[in-house]
Parts: sequence; structure tokens; C-alpha cells
Amino acid sequence: MVTLSPTATLRQRAAKLRREGVDVFDFSAGELDLPTPAHIVHAAIDAASEPENHHYGPTGGDDDLRQAIADRLTPPATAPLDGSRVLVTNGAKQALFNTFMTLLQPGDEVLIPAPYWVTFPSSVRLAGGRPVVVQPSTGALKVTSDDVEAARTPSTRALVLCSPNNPTGLVYDRSELGALLAWAAEHGVWIVSDETYVDLGFRPVPAPSRVAPAITDRLVTVGSVSKSFAMTGWRVGWMSGPKHVIDAATAVQSHTTSNVGRIAQAAALAALTGPDVTAGFRATLRERLSLCASVLEPLGLFQTPPDGAFYVFPDIRRFHPDDLAVADRLLSAGVVTVPGTSFGAPGHVRLSFAVEEAQLRHGLQIMADVLGDWDD
Repeated sequence: MVTLSPTATLRQRAAKLRREGVDVFDFSAGELDLPTPAHIVHAAIDAASEPENHHYGPTGGDDDLRQAIADRLTPPATAPLDGSRVLVTNGAKQALFNTFMTLLQPGDEVLIPAPYWVTFPSSVRLAGGRPVVVQPSTGALKVTSDDVEAARTPSTRALVLCSPNNPTGLVYDRSELGALLAWAAEHGVWIVSDETYVDLGFRPVPAPSRVAPAITDRLVTVGSVSKSFAMTGWRVGWMSGPKHVIDAATAVQSHTTSNVGRIAQAAALAALTGPDVTAGFRATLRERLSLCASVLEPLGLFQTPPDGAFYVFPDIRRFHPDDLAVADRLLSAGVVTVPGTSFGAPGHVRLSFAVEEAQLRHGLQIMADVLGDWDD
């Protein structure tokens, strides 16, 4: 059964508290609090004045944007990737939906390492597949090739990877990723690589297409401008893969949403080809992460510092074994977190530090007070 996203539910509860006059510090949002850079907005304004952008466009996306995405994804020392191997989608969520609708037959299994983004299992179910959650065996919040091999069956069709990860912010290093890709190649398993946060890595983030170029025949890469360019509301994402997969996914999209809005596509093109803003975003996020560390470390809640993205994912079982109860008590105090159960990792909570500094500092202090006074 597919239900409303847990983060969407939390936003509704937070809105209700605000209406009741409660000061709410929302650490649940999966987006930067910063505005979309001005040059991107100006590109959209210019595009809005062009009558051709007021009409339907190609289902697969405008050619110049498709090629810009392809250029971005091309591994070094390889032939340029053709834009025909890219499909522009309404955010990364639609890219995932298209991917699973294209790759899966009813009953096919998709391995999803925990902790996982809440949409992964639902996307698989919507396509008639069966999500199989793979728990890390090492306690490091990252799976190994042994973990996925233990979960493999004759019905295993694909493995989902997300690096930097949502909710942990952790990155698979080159050796870890290489072992997983070698396992996938050995068993003919597709890799679905969610690279939505790749530009917000605090250290280099290896990509499957660069670590093992031979895997590209069974690789679908998903991404978007949402996180890296503060453009969540613009709804522009993409998927890239073998041409027969992209052609089939384009057919799926032609019967669901058709093309992405052309004005938003013009904005995305400006984001990808204009001045780099991601370095400034990373610097801001590093400062906020330091603030998180200063409050959470004394509480023993900074066990796995993130390598990227804008989340921390502390294990809160030293205070209480039930992450739902912890998240509920924090919410009653006005601090919105996402319980780890939502991500397949009970005993944790996810905090987004993509929050204005004063709000972040105040909310963290409330969290520290609530947990420090826990008495049951």
C-alpha cells in the first residue's frame, strides 16, 4: 500500500502547530532554505516572454537541456554522452517512477539499502515490483556486497544506491562502490543511482559511471536541480541510461505528465551552464554542520558525521528506544524531526540543517533540553 510521504505528514502537523500559535523549528524539510540564485530566476523570466514556451514541448525535454545534463554526466576520457540518452522529468521522483515502470515486471525485486529515502519503496510498489530492504551488517549505515548478496534471489532485478545518502549524508567511497558495482555486474543486476545530492558533497563523491564505466549498460542515473541549486519548487529532474530504457521511459512519461514546463527547463539550463553556486551553498552548510556538532556531540548524538547533503542522523536509543516517541516529544516542544523508522532505521531521527542559523541554534537547544530532561 502506498501512503502519504512521512515528511509531508510532518509538514502538515507543523503547519497545524503554527496555526495554534506554537513556535516551530522545522528540521524535517528536504530543501535548502536559500532562494534560487538570481541568474536562474532571470533566465526563467526571459523564457516566459517567449511565446514558444507557452506551448507543449518535446516529451523528453528541450534538446539544449538534455545535452547539458548529458555533458554533466559524461565520465572523463570517454566519448561524449548524447542528449538522446537523457529524459527530463518533473523532479527526481518522476525519474524514479519512470525508471521502475520501465525496468520492472510484476514481482521483480529491487534491493533498497537502509537507511533509505522514503520514496524508494513506494516507487517500486507503484511499478508492480517488490522492494527488498537490505540492512547493513557492519553498523556503519552502509551496505556491503555481502549484504546485498545475502538478499539476492532469482527475482532480483535492481539495486538502488543513493550517495550522498538521504537520510544519513554518508558517501560510498570508491572501494565500497566498486565492490557493489562488481557484484551487480557479476549477477546482471541493474544499478539505479540517485545522485540528487552529489553537488553537496563535503568530499569527492564517486559516481558509478566513473568508477566502473562498463556498468553503464545496466545503469540508470537519477538527478535533479532541486537540492544543488535551491530549486525544489521548479520540479526539474532527469534520468539517464541506455537509449532503449530512455525511449521506453519517455513513452511512460508521454502518458502521465508529458513534458516538463519549458520555463522551468530554461531555468534549469541556466543553473547547469551558469556560474557555480554550489561551492557557496556547501560553505554555508559546513558552517551549519559545525553548529550541529557543537550541540549534538556533547549529547553523544554526532556518531556518524555526514559526508554531504544537509542531514544528520543520530542514534537516539541512549535516551529512549522508540524513535517515534522521541520525535513526538520533540514535536510537542516545537522541533520537527523525522523518525528513523520512516527510513527503515528505527532508533534514529533525521535532522535537516538546511535551516537559517538562528532558527537552527534555537531548535537544537530545545532538542538538547528535551533529551537532557528525559525521565522515562
